[in-house]
Amino acid sequence: MLSASPPPPSDVLRDPHRIAAARRLLVEVPGPAAFDRLSGLAARLLGTGHAKVTLFTDQDTVVGGSGLPPGVVGGPALLTGAISAITVRRGASVVLPDAAAEPDVADLPAVTSGQVGSYLGSPLVADSGHVVGVLAVYDPVPRAWSDDDAALLEQLADSVIAELELAAARSAIGASLARLDVALEASSIGIWERDLRTGAVYWDERCAAIFGLEGAVEITSVEQMLTERIHPDDRAAVAEAMREALATTGEYLVESRVVRVDGTVRWTVFRGRVITDSAGRPVRVLGTAVDVTAAREQAERRISAVQRAAAIAEVAAQLANATRISQLAEIALRGAGVLGAESIGLAVFDPQDHKLYLHLTRRIVDAVASEVDVELPTGGVETPLDDELPTQYVARRGERLLFADAAEAEERFPRMAAINAVLGTRALAALPLRVEGRLLGSFIVVWTTEHAFTESDVELLEALTAQIALTASRLQADAVRHAAVTAMTEANERLQLLADTGRVLSGSLDITQQIGQLADLVVPTLGDWCWLVVTDEQGRLHELASAHRDPALRAQLELYVHSMVAVMTDHAAATVVTRTGRPLVLPAIDADRVQRAIPEAATRELLGKMGLQAGVIVPLVARGQTLGALGLFNDAARGAHTPAEIETAVEVGRRAGLALHHARLYGQQRVLADALQHSMLTAPPEPDHCQIVVRYVPAAAGAEIGGDWYDAFLEAGGATVLAIGDVVGHDSRAAAAMGQLRGLLRGISYSSGATPAQVLTELDRAIRGLALDTMATALVARLEQDVADVRRERTHLRWSSAGHPPPVVVTPDGEARVLAGRPADLLLGVAPETSRSDRVEVLPSGSTVFLYTDGLVERRDRDLDHGTAQLVEVLRRSAGLTLHALCDEVLERLFLPDAEDDVALLAVRLHPQSEPRPAEAGPQQLPPDIEPAPDVHPQAGADL
Repeated sequence: MLSASPPPPSDVLRDPHRIAAARRLLVEVPGPAAFDRLSGLAARLLGTGHAKVTLFTDQDTVVGGSGLPPGVVGGPALLTGAISAITVRRGASVVLPDAAAEPDVADLPAVTSGQVGSYLGSPLVADSGHVVGVLAVYDPVPRAWSDDDAALLEQLADSVIAELELAAARSAIGASLARLDVALEASSIGIWERDLRTGAVYWDERCAAIFGLEGAVEITSVEQMLTERIHPDDRAAVAEAMREALATTGEYLVESRVVRVDGTVRWTVFRGRVITDSAGRPVRVLGTAVDVTAAREQAERRISAVQRAAAIAEVAAQLANATRISQLAEIALRGAGVLGAESIGLAVFDPQDHKLYLHLTRRIVDAVASEVDVELPTGGVETPLDDELPTQYVARRGERLLFADAAEAEERFPRMAAINAVLGTRALAALPLRVEGRLLGSFIVVWTTEHAFTESDVELLEALTAQIALTASRLQADAVRHAAVTAMTEANERLQLLADTGRVLSGSLDITQQIGQLADLVVPTLGDWCWLVVTDEQGRLHELASAHRDPALRAQLELYVHSMVAVMTDHAAATVVTRTGRPLVLPAIDADRVQRAIPEAATRELLGKMGLQAGVIVPLVARGQTLGALGLFNDAARGAHTPAEIETAVEVGRRAGLALHHARLYGQQRVLADALQHSMLTAPPEPDHCQIVVRYVPAAAGAEIGGDWYDAFLEAGGATVLAIGDVVGHDSRAAAAMGQLRGLLRGISYSSGATPAQVLTELDRAIRGLALDTMATALVARLEQDVADVRRERTHLRWSSAGHPPPVVVTPDGEARVLAGRPADLLLGVAPETSRSDRVEVLPSGSTVFLYTDGLVERRDRDLDHGTAQLVEVLRRSAGLTLHALCDEVLERLFLPDAEDDVALLAVRLHPQSEPRPAEAGPQQLPPDIEPAPDVHPQAGADL
C-alpha cells in the first residue's frame, strides 16, 4: 500500500517554506476542542479506536485527537509520529491494512509495540499548497480500508485545514484591527460616515476633535455642516468633490479648511469611498479625516527654508563670479527678493581713496533719474561720511538697523522722508558689511510695503550680508592686487627698458645704430612716437633717429623730423631743452604752441598726421654738456605722460647722452690711434729675389684699436728680414707700444745683422731695460741666399718665434703646410733670460711664405687649431693666384666683418734674381676703410 504512489523528495520535512506555513497555523490554534471533535467524528465514522490531528513544523505536534492517552494532545506523537511523517513526505494518503506486513513500517516502534495494526492517514494541505500535517485513524489490529474510507478521511482533513485557516484568519484580522486602531489613534485620523438614505453624518471621537468637539457626533444636515464647519472659500470645492464621488461611485478626496468651534481654522484632508448595495446603488460614504495643519505649516517652513537656501546658494554662486563692486547690488536683490524686497543699496569704502561709494539697483537708479533728471555715475555715488542716513551710519558704526515701517525710519533719520517719497519706501533694513572685524560698508534692503522682520528674515539677511561682505572683500583685494601688479608690471617694463637701453647703448660704438635701436625701444613703452636730435660741433641740431608705433607713419615721421630741424624756431621744444638742459613736460599741446615752434605750414601738416596731444622732451646730457634732445609724444587716446614715464624718459636721455659722448670721444681717439698705427706700418721693400705683399685690417667698427704690426726691410748685407707681431691689449697704449717694439726690432736687427733668435733675445732685454711694461708675440724671419746655388733656385728661411703662430709655406706644386716643428719660444716681455733658437727651412724658387697674426685664425666660435687648418686649406686651394689675390682671398674666407681683433698679413713669394717680378695691377693700396697718415706715402706694391 505504501508503494501505491511514488515518494516525494526526502527533504520535504525540512523545507523552510513548508515549516513556516505549518508554524503559522500552529501559532493560531485556539485550543484542542475543535480538533478533538473532528478527530472523534473521524473515529466514529470509520469505526476506529484512535484518531489524531498532527501539525508538522520542525517537529510533529498533536493538536487534537480521540482515544489518545492523557497528555498526548499538545505534545509530540511519540509512536505514530514516524508513520505520519511518511504521509507528509508523500503528500498523499497512506493506507496500511496490516502494518506488520509492510516492510517500510514493520520495524517502527508503533507497529512492533502492537499499538498500530492498521493505519489510514490523510495529509493536511494549507492554502499555500504546503503539507503542514496529518489527520490519521488507526487500530491495534489489522483491518481492510475501502476507498470510501480514504475519501471520507480526506474530506474530514479538508474540514481540519479549514478550521486551522479560519483560526489563523481570525487572529490576523484581530491583530490588524488592533494595529489599525493604534495607528488611527496615533495619527489622529478620524472616521466619518454619511448615510445617503437618511442624510445623517456620523463623526467618531477623533473626527469630532478636529472640529473642536468632544465625543462622537451625529449631524442630520450636510448643508448645515458645510455652512458652519467648512471655510467659505472651500465650500464649493468640498460639495463638488462629494457630488463627483457619488456620480462615479468612486473615491472622495478633498483638502479644505475647517472652522473649529472656537473659530480657529485648521487644514484637513477628507478621504472616503462610496459603498453600494447589491443593486449597485450608493447607500453610504465611509471615510477618514486628518488634520494636516501642522504638516502643512511644516512643509511651508521647509519650502521657505529651501527657497531661502536656494536663494543664498544662487547669490553665492553669482557673487563668486562677480568681477566688479557695481554688480553686487543686483545680485543681492535676487536673494532679498525671497523676502519681497524690491531694491538694494550697497555702500562700500574704496581701499584707494577711503571714500564711501553707494551702488544702487536699477529700480532706484531709474526712480532717481525720473524724479530729479540726474544720471548717477556708474562707479557709485560718493556718500558723505556723516550720520544723516542709515547707509553711512551703519557703514561707519557697524550697527544693524531694521525699520518695519517708514515712520519709524523717518523718526530716527528725518532726511529719510524725502527719500521715502521718491522711492516709495515703507520698510528698510541696513546691515553692516564686516569681514574679520573690519567694516567694509553697509547693505541696504528696501520694501515698498510694510514688513515685519521675523527671526528667519533676519537670518536670511545676515547670510546675504556675509556673502556680500566676503565678495566685496575679495573684489577689493583683487583691485589692490591688480593695481600692485599693474604698478609692478609698469615698473618692470621701465626697468627692462632701461636694461635694454644699457644693452643697446653698450653693444656697439656705432652711435647711429645705437640711437636707431633706442628709438625703437622707447616706442611704444614711453610714447606713441619719438624723435632724437643731436648737436654738431657748431651747436646746430640734426635729426638722428625717429620711431612711430604705426609702421605706416614712420616714413612721414622721418620727413617731418628732417623738416622740423630745418625750420623750427627758438620756441621749439628741441631748442629749448638743448639750450636749458632741462626736461620739458607738455601735458597738453595746443595749436598756438605748435605754430610758434613750427612756422612752416607744410611741416605743421606733417606733424598733424602723427597724433599729437601731449609730450615730454628730455635732454641728452653728459658731463654737464647737453648733446641733444629726445622727444616723446602721445595721441589723444593715450593722454599725458605719467610721472613714472617722465622719470624713465629722463634716465633714458641721460644714458643716451653718455653713449653719445663716449662715441664721440672714442671716434676722436680712434682717429688718433689709426693715424699712429698707419704711420708705423710702412710699405715693404722690393728685393729682386722675391715679391712681398702686406695687409692690415682693423677690427670691426666699435671694437678697440689693436696692436698688430708687420715689417720688412733689407739688412746691410742684403738679406731680407721679415717681422710680424701682436702687442697684448687693444687701445692707444697698445698701439704706442707696438710702435716702440717695431722700431727697436728694426734697429737691433739692422745694426747687428744677428740671427732672428738673437734679435728677439736682444729685443726682450730692451723691453726689460727700457721698462716698456708690455708683452707681445713676434716672429722674425730672414731670407738667406745659398752662395753655392749659382742659379739662386733655393732660399734658406731662418726664423724664430716668440709665442707667435708659425709660418705657412706653399710649395711651387701647390701644397701648403705649417712650419711647426718644436713649440714656439716664450712671448716677449715675460722672462728676458729665456733661451731662444732659430729654425731653418730650405725653400725652392716659387715657394710662398705666409705670416699672419692670431686674429686671422682665432675667434670665439673657432679655436686656433681649427682656424689654422682652415688657413692651410684656403692657401692650398688658392695657390695658383697672384700674391695680391691670394692675400685678398685669405681675408675674404677667414676674416669676418664683425671681428673683434685686427689682423696683419705678410706674404713672400720667392723667384730667381735674374727673373723679373711678376707684374700685377698697380701698387698696393691701403684698405678702403683706413685713411693713411698725412706723412705716410705707401711705396709701390704695398697694401696697408
